[in-house]
Amino acid sequence: MKNRYKITFSYDGTNYFGYAKQVNEVSIQGEIERCLCCILNENITIYASGRTDKGVHALKQVADFETSKTINDKNKFLYSLNKMINKDIYVKSINKVSSNFSSRLDVKEKTYLYLINIGDYNPLKRNFELYENRIINYPLMVEASKIFVGKHDFKNFTSKDEDQDDFIREIFKIELKKNSKNISIKFSGNGFMRYEIRKIVGVLLEVGKNKLTINDVKKLFDTKEREIVNYQAEPHGLYLYDVKYFKK
Repeated sequence: MKNRYKITFSYDGTNYFGYAKQVNEVSIQGEIERCLCCILNENITIYASGRTDKGVHALKQVADFETSKTINDKNKFLYSLNKMINKDIYVKSINKVSSNFSSRLDVKEKTYLYLINIGDYNPLKRNFELYENRIINYPLMVEASKIFVGKHDFKNFTSKDEDQDDFIREIFKIELKKNSKNISIKFSGNGFMRYEIRKIVGVLLEVGKNKLTINDVKKLFDTKEREIVNYQAEPHGLYLYDVKYFKK
């Protein structure tokens, strides 16, 4: 009988071709699996709460895997894993879970964070925030963000090709904060599709630059046919911030 374990980890996605394994590309999943296979001496596949794109980071990602081995000393295991793994990745915890736990299917809420630098350009943070040197109408961005909260058909805010029913998502909350140097945007919802958050941020920035109006944003939801939004913020300002689960 196999044991199932849940791991939580963070990573700098700059040097990876996204989270998911791809042929001939370096990925977060591939790097973690490589190290787990070495330590446990068997083939290991991890299943995460979701994928992140190339250049996107994670403050808290969650994944699970099965192994025939029993991990008795978690601290020793984490020490060995983090010593072996690339320093762009850090595994924070490992816990044994029930055999029916799923890091992806049991998600209750996911939160993403997007960081925008509106101050001086900082080359040391160029891979971790979007630099925007134009004057931003912040109150208008806040107003426009309210349009996205709730359950909507986000078919124009993703590259997904599935049928229309799969484009329904619910955003529980969008929280914007601003100081003299940064604008941060947090998105919490029951799930997000590929490029969805980056496209929403792209639209909010266009509003902040007075290139789109509130009515323009509302019209993006009114199209019967798919008209995918062209505005899309760069990946390096985006972080998977938190993942919460239903209690079992």
